[in-house]
Amino acid sequence: MYKICLVRILFSSLVCVYATTNYAQTFTVSEGKLLDANGKEFIIRGVNHPHVWFLKESLKSLDRLAELNVNCVRIVWESDGKAKDLKKAIDRCIRLEMIPMVELHDGTGNKTIHKLMELVNYFMRDDIKKILLQYEKYLLLNIANEWGDHTMKGDYWKTGYIQAIDSLRSAGYKTTIVIDAPGWGQDIYAICEYADELTGHDPEKNLLFSVHMYYSWNDAKKIETELQKVHAEKIPLIIGEFGYNYNEGKNNLKCVVDHTAILRKCQELGIGYIPWSWTGNNEANKWLDLAEYEDWKTLTWWGKEIFESEIGITRTAKKATVFHSE
Repeated sequence: MYKICLVRILFSSLVCVYATTNYAQTFTVSEGKLLDANGKEFIIRGVNHPHVWFLKESLKSLDRLAELNVNCVRIVWESDGKAKDLKKAIDRCIRLEMIPMVELHDGTGNKTIHKLMELVNYFMRDDIKKILLQYEKYLLLNIANEWGDHTMKGDYWKTGYIQAIDSLRSAGYKTTIVIDAPGWGQDIYAICEYADELTGHDPEKNLLFSVHMYYSWNDAKKIETELQKVHAEKIPLIIGEFGYNYNEGKNNLKCVVDHTAILRKCQELGIGYIPWSWTGNNEANKWLDLAEYEDWKTLTWWGKEIFESEIGITRTAKKATVFHSE
């Protein structure tokens, strides 16, 4: 009798230990927080990186991002990108202990569900799916950059992403799906209205929402109040792109965003952010280069603000624990 009880006790203890260490095999979200595959909170301090347009330069410059303590790379990609090139970018990010977030950029500003599903179909291609599922433990999947212009209604945006979620989950993807707001990524009100419904529809309950901060966010008070609101409501959110007050608003985006307010509030609330962008922007958007195009490593004024600030990436970023045994 004693031996039987002892065996039961030991067995029960093993079950308890297993239950507390049997984490998900991918990123997940819980109570408004993004968790890595070890079940540990992961706060994104990342960079938008133009891989699909500058394959060779982007791949090489990932070492520089790692030096600056970047913990996530939003891989700018398009649906004509080759699987072998995408694999190189993802593999290199992981080797440098930076989480890859893959996004498709060729739906930017489009307002048809048909286009959104074209992008989803890229992720469902056998060659692409094979790569992404292989790395899924480390991967975040940002379906489409800024799908939906300022005329798109929130319910249409919701309907489109319900279809996208259904397709990706049926294809076997379990990791966190990142969804950009409509309104060129800037409409946080659609996120606030429909985040719960979209998450409830997702069989994995594993969505992370992304808002981009340009001219619609020129009011620093709005940054403060809206981020405080989503935090209080435990909506999982990141700032997937943002700019700054360049030339007193005399820029092509009419942007006078207070980037220090973004950095400060995100640090206070534990919200992830990914400034736009490493380098390679066209002439009109060159002011948004974080690094000089000539060498892909020397920081511009914008880059120094993002990386060298007391509340910038280099001092505040923490690597995902998924790269190490827990």
